[in-house]
Amino acid sequence: MTADPQKLDISTFLLSSIHDMKNSLGMMSAYLEDALNESGRDETSVETPARRKTAQALYEAQRVSNHLIQLLALYKIDQSFYPFDPQDQPLADLAREALARAQPLADSKGVDLDFDCPEDLYGWLDYELVFGVVVQTLHNALHYTRSRVFLSAAASETGVIISIEDDGPGFPDFLLEQGNAAQRGISFETGSTGLGLYFADVVARLHKAGDRTGQILLANGGRFGGGCFSLLLP
Repeated sequence: MTADPQKLDISTFLLSSIHDMKNSLGMMSAYLEDALNESGRDETSVETPARRKTAQALYEAQRVSNHLIQLLALYKIDQSFYPFDPQDQPLADLAREALARAQPLADSKGVDLDFDCPEDLYGWLDYELVFGVVVQTLHNALHYTRSRVFLSAAASETGVIISIEDDGPGFPDFLLEQGNAAQRGISFETGSTGLGLYFADVVARLHKAGDRTGQILLANGGRFGGGCFSLLLP
């Protein structure tokens, strides 16, 4: 039996479909942000049920959109045609852009969103990949925090460290115990595929300098007693 020459390559079909879904979710997120801005709180500054539901819908739309973008990037990385392009980048600019992307969700949930990063701090990194990791982590922190999320960037002995901390319940024990994010599997108990952490781990390990390789760290406690995600880049 010979293959049908007109049969569409499944990878091409999937990539095209993911692009379409990503664009649709982007439009949906924009509509939901507008709805949140127009709705406001009631006269007593209490969050209304409709506004809470809209905020949750915005979080879910952004989460799925981020996952689709990550899948596209992972496919390109796996096929060795992702245009990995590390350059000397100002981390304060990256932090401000990432916070601007997460601000509508923070406002809708009444969460304080802030950052600390020296204006003269630079990192050798692929801007789009690291930006994607930071935005995804901010959205995740906003979902679980009680009242605040804090983004920081600082120089380390081996490069730079970017951290996102919150005052939520922290990471579950099974995540802290499993070690390398690339080895974490699907949890049927929690419904987590681990895609976000896997993507962050792949992005971190793409960044190398001599014998040093980037990595991610998960911890509980920190300055606010909740979860702390750190991206260490050489």
